[in-house]
Amino acid sequence: MTSLLAKEILLRYRPGTTDASDPEFAEALEQARRDPELGHWFEQQKAFQNAMRGQFRQLPVPMRLQEEILAAYRPTVIPVWWRKPAFQTLAAAAAIVLLTHA
Repeated sequence: MTSLLAKEILLRYRPGTTDASDPEFAEALEQARRDPELGHWFEQQKAFQNAMRGQFRQLPVPMRLQEEILAAYRPTVIPVWWRKPAFQTLAAAAAIVLLTHA
């Protein structure tokens, strides 16, 4: 693994989580241990991530936010075209035509 690829992977790394046990992160972490320049960059990146996490934890969470989000949720219905009766009828007709001409 190159240091550039390891850096791209480590940009997604979240300190204090189970990311270190992920094989992709484990390989990138090993590269950071071998490459002093990458290792230095990664230490700065972790410090930034931890500082941002600390700042986010200080933000007040509005009361009833979860309830409001869940109340506004409207699941999207994705039409499945092959389950429509018209398609099933055409598929059955095509099968009959193919079977009778075989």
